[in-house]
Amino acid sequence: MSQTETHFGKLRKVIFEADQTLEQWCEIKCKELGVKEIASYNENWYEQLRDEGYNKYFFVNDEIWEAIEHQEFYGENDINILTENEDGTLSFAQQFYNGGTCLSDCLEEAIERLNKKKK
Repeated sequence: MSQTETHFGKLRKVIFEADQTLEQWCEIKCKELGVKEIASYNENWYEQLRDEGYNKYFFVNDEIWEAIEHQEFYGENDINILTENEDGTLSFAQQFYNGGTCLSDCLEEAIERLNKKKK
């Protein structure tokens, strides 16, 4: 059943290890989540992680952001707040009706908006 969701939390940009590819990093994270193989409907580990880690990892162009704090509440009206912190993390407050969108869509759009503001 669709309902209004509210999320508050903090994101940290993922930094890959030297010579590590995005695909390698995604495979490691999938395996940490207990996923040992790519589902038939996904083409690679990146797609698999987007399915498995949808409330933990957020994908914007070539960046990955990890939720290091996250609380979920239920209420009314849309909220879309993203604040950049001095330590490079992002704090967020999101409220939306989940019949038309999801947390990953809202956060990815907010990060894209923030990146455009910086340019």
